[in-house]
Amino acid sequence: MDHQDAASFANGFTQRPLFLYDIVWLMILSLFVWFAAVGIGWWILQDFPNSADEHAYRFQSQLFAEGRICAPAHPMQEYLNPFYILTREEKVFSLFPPGWPAILSIGQRIGRPDWINPLLGAFCVPVIFFCAWALYGRESAWVSVLFLVFAPFFMFNSASYFSHPSCLLMVALTLLFMILWLKRERTIFAVIMGVSVSLAFAIRELTAVAVLTPLFLFTMVYSRKRVRFLSAFLIGMAPVALIYLWYNAELSGRWFVPLRFLEPSESMGFGTREIRLFDYVEMQEFGPLDALVYLGRNLGRLLLWTVPGLTLLAIAGVWWGRCDRWIRLFAISTILLPAAYFFYPTEGGNQYGPRFYYESMVFLTILAARGLILIWQKSNAGEWRRMFYYAVILIVLLDLFSIVYYGNYYQRQIYERRTIYRLVESRKLENAIVFVGAPSGDMTQGDLIRNPPDLSKADVIYAWDMGGRNIDILKAFPSRIGYFFGESAFGGYYLVRILSEP
Repeated sequence: MDHQDAASFANGFTQRPLFLYDIVWLMILSLFVWFAAVGIGWWILQDFPNSADEHAYRFQSQLFAEGRICAPAHPMQEYLNPFYILTREEKVFSLFPPGWPAILSIGQRIGRPDWINPLLGAFCVPVIFFCAWALYGRESAWVSVLFLVFAPFFMFNSASYFSHPSCLLMVALTLLFMILWLKRERTIFAVIMGVSVSLAFAIRELTAVAVLTPLFLFTMVYSRKRVRFLSAFLIGMAPVALIYLWYNAELSGRWFVPLRFLEPSESMGFGTREIRLFDYVEMQEFGPLDALVYLGRNLGRLLLWTVPGLTLLAIAGVWWGRCDRWIRLFAISTILLPAAYFFYPTEGGNQYGPRFYYESMVFLTILAARGLILIWQKSNAGEWRRMFYYAVILIVLLDLFSIVYYGNYYQRQIYERRTIYRLVESRKLENAIVFVGAPSGDMTQGDLIRNPPDLSKADVIYAWDMGGRNIDILKAFPSRIGYFFGESAFGGYYLVRILSEP
């Protein structure tokens, strides 16, 4: 392929006009995403970090908002940590990468952390629109973003505290500025592409490597000015990459090893791992068969959590567009994401859809849009067109049903999981320690021990229940009163005072 042909891959901007009403409707759709995600976050998800991951992100974002990367450990710190909050060398910190907590800390500073993911979701809409428009025109662009917006997978995660929406935006920005670079080859586009890639890596390392490596190699192959691209790309990457390496070194002493590998349960590959949190110990076996089971479940979730038929339409788009290098590139990036997580020893835990595959929505929606448009073009006969309309109506109805179903399910689940916190709020406890002696709903004790970085500012501190040893923690907090959260033999929960001030 010669240079002229290479540049023609991204030749959409001058030939494909964008009308004012496209911009207006795009703004309306983005606002809809923001309002809908905020509404889902408050009404269905109840502004509750529904997984240990989400709490760890919020914990670290609170530290960043205060200008710190870790908190000093309390002598009793091991009794006060949940999953994914580590105590190491008298430092307390989240084991997750710093990118998403740094973004979330902006929300902590303004007192609205619940607005950040909805805003990122809203920004994803125009970015993915322009990517699809530049490559395939306005019809593909609109179908792509409608597939995105009406997927419960996209909306529920945009309402959560997970890191995936921020990573999705960085992947989409990488694609957009890659297209711009191949079209114009201006240095600024390569620089911004480098920034986007480094931010994606600082948010989710494995995801960024799996999804963005093909995009980088594609750009290198089809660039006319490869040296300029690589130089500008590395300049864009450098600041965030250096901060990421410094962050690792400060907290673990190892520049090039992600913090999450301090936890044995997070290591990649097959084998036996020990999961340990205070007095909770579990030996985890993870082999190829387990990986296949996780893969099957997550692919099934992908079918259920996206617009009905989206995955099948994406496959059709790949098949009919297999001669298109962009289509092949998107297919490779989409496949590499589940391939990478095949070696990760969990299927995602608490999640809204197969969250490890979330960032592939950039490519899946564009591929599915191509598939749908090609089906429409091939269905010339009137009867086929009528069947097409009926199929669209059925898809819309099924999509609405799934949104209502998932909304009802998670609203009830989270309400039950928040029982311990609702009891504390109803009792208006202050200056207290609550010993967690039972799960709340189906959420385990290890997920319920949730404390802010600065324990002195917490009205209530949550601690593991250690029976007779609870007195040791109360002595460490002499001004606090102890309470016990438990489950009665008749089903129901209680919160009782167990000891006056020592």
